Amino acid sequence: MSDIPFFNVHCHALEDHNVTIFQGENGLFDKWFSLGVHPWNSHIYQRSINFLEHLNLPNCLAIGEIGLDKLKGPDFNTQTLVFEKQIELSESLELPVIIHCVKAWNEMKVLKRKLKPLQPWIFHGFSKVSILDEVLSEGFYVSFGEAILKNKKLLDIACKTPNEKVFLETDDSEVPIEMIYHEFAKAKQITLQELKQIELNNFKSVFKKWKSG
Repeated sequence: MSDIPFFNVHCHALEDHNVTIFQGENGLFDKWFSLGVHPWNSHIYQRSINFLEHLNLPNCLAIGEIGLDKLKGPDFNTQTLVFEKQIELSESLELPVIIHCVKAWNEMKVLKRKLKPLQPWIFHGFSKVSILDEVLSEGFYVSFGEAILKNKKLLDIACKTPNEKVFLETDDSEVPIEMIYHEFAKAKQITLQELKQIELNNFKSVFKKWKSG
């Protein structure tokens, strides 16, 4: 199984040698990408409609990152309305969602229960140790990034997360995805190939449009 690549579920930088989902606003539409109106930009959603037509491209694997942020962006009502509109797109296009959630977990939880989505929601850049059990109980996948290299408590709970719910990412970090994999595998006391197989299985399960090769 040595040919299993590294899977990077959310990335802002150019990276050719792994299976990477790039953030689409960088114009990387010839690669696997995700696309959505970030909560910080919710106030310009109407101007983004044409932009969102790229969601129909065969290499668009997800809608995101989208979500809620109480620390930055337009008013929370605007963020919520735009988030709900994009969840409608997710459901109609059968695309999973990459979630940005900052200081808004309670509101996010309420929305998920209200909207009852059929498509997977991935809580990206997860770093809040205290809410992991609740996030998992609400049916979210969780994606860990550079923070597990710096936060021992976060790394410990990441290791206890069910294998079928875990993704790894670099986001906007310059740390290579390989380093995150190596540290995570070491902490979980499994081989790198075992971790790659876990991520391959999860990738196939969640990102239905992805085809290897």
